[in-house]
Amino acid sequence: METQITIHHFVQHHFNQQHTRQIEEIDLYTQKIDNHFPGIAVSKFDFYTILLGIKGKATLGAAHHVFELNQHSISILPPDTICKMEHLTDDFEAYIVVFTPDFLKKGAITAEIIDELLYINQEYPPVFEVEPLLFTSLYYKFTGIEKEAGKESPFYLEMIRLYLLQILYDYNRVCEICLLNSQKNINRPYQIVYEFRKLVDLKFRELKTVKEYADLLFITPKYLSQCVKEQTGGSAIHIIHKRIVLEAELLLNYSASSIKEIADLLRFDSASHFSRFFKNIKAQSPGQYRNKR
Repeated sequence: METQITIHHFVQHHFNQQHTRQIEEIDLYTQKIDNHFPGIAVSKFDFYTILLGIKGKATLGAAHHVFELNQHSISILPPDTICKMEHLTDDFEAYIVVFTPDFLKKGAITAEIIDELLYINQEYPPVFEVEPLLFTSLYYKFTGIEKEAGKESPFYLEMIRLYLLQILYDYNRVCEICLLNSQKNINRPYQIVYEFRKLVDLKFRELKTVKEYADLLFITPKYLSQCVKEQTGGSAIHIIHKRIVLEAELLLNYSASSIKEIADLLRFDSASHFSRFFKNIKAQSPGQYRNKR
């Protein structure tokens, strides 16, 4: 049975309170969010998320990418991606739509086409700027989904599927154009930082120093630090520590593991070492962070 979910229920249980559950029964959810939205806590969901920036900007972390969602930009996040939204500006406004692949596959389009449309090239940040004319068209489709979901008129689910498919086709078109144009602009420092981020995402549990990652990239720690500073404005060690903390937050939020067990999972030599590390970055102990859920 295809089930709608109210905005309040979804926001309360999936964003505000850092609570998660399987949502196989939920096919679609849409909401316009603004600067009153509290942001998305560190989460890993089992559905696709499409965001359309309308005004202002917010910082999104998705897997090993960190990027800005701003006015006239669109982003699609695949399932099982660790994500976080923060630093929303006062004028931030965006549409968010989440859905399961099964929702689209219940329509007339073949599963092969759906899978192709939902393919995300994880080598690139999943966000693209759209031209004003296309943005107007996308905005119309997002509002169309919201209206259809609200009215539940005859064939409303079929209409929603059509809107979603059009959005996905638009996204893939923009994605292809942007990626073709970006090939000429990718320089060596960008490639190094991208490979570094991928390595951190894979090996953050066992490797915790800049030198260890520089060795894997066959460059000096100094050059790696320079590339990271040039491309991100931050430090290489900050990227390593941020990924460790991101995983710690996820475990503290959603697992029943003890602080010691989490310290072991993250390859710290002791629970006290992990607690000092976490508190130094988050300004609160792991126990305090968990108790605030």
